[in-house]
Parts: sequence; structure tokens; C-alpha cells
Amino acid sequence: MSEPVPHAGLCTAGAACPAPASLFVVERRLPDTSEHQLAVLQAALTGAASRFTARGDGVRLLGSIFLARQQRLLSLFTAPSPEAVRAVNEASLVPFASIEPAVELPGPDQV
Repeated sequence: MSEPVPHAGLCTAGAACPAPASLFVVERRLPDTSEHQLAVLQAALTGAASRFTARGDGVRLLGSIFLARQQRLLSLFTAPSPEAVRAVNEASLVPFASIEPAVELPGPDQV
């Protein structure tokens, strides 16, 4: 199971320590979306997440899955808060329907 991502080595005496990261799923509904459009959307998400990561906001895009029949894109992030995930997604200019906290369950090789 996924535990919060520790920030070992980032906290020093007298400095504020960032909150541990949690897992979040961002849902988008994308009717009539081509593979090219998905690639452009993913590039926008990746770029926004990279900018936030570079400035030390603790947000990471882990990846996305497109459910073609349901026309939904699910993107998985780690972040210290849902507000941080919202900020990255708003910065990407890719509309989203929801941001939900998530729990990673172990796969068969992790039991």
C-alpha cells in the first residue's frame, strides 16, 4: 500500500517542513478526443506539474489512463493537498470534473 512520500533531507533546523504527500485522482470527461489531443493534454499536464515540482511545491504527476468507451481521462498525482493538485490542473488549462483523494492497494507481487 502507498504510504505518504516522506521529505527526508528537506527539513533543517528552523526551516518549515512541507506536508507529506498524498495520492489524488483527477477526472476529466473528454468526448470525441483523438490520440493527438490526448498527447497534447498530457503534455500540458506534465509541463504544469514539472513547473510546480521545480519550485518545490511537492506535486508530482504519476501518469494518466484514458478510458475510451467512457471518454474519461484519469490522472494520478502525489501532492501535499488537494489544493496543490487543483492549482497544477488549473495552470495546465485542461478542464477537469473532480479531484479525489485515493488509496493505492498492493498488487499481487506486493502482498
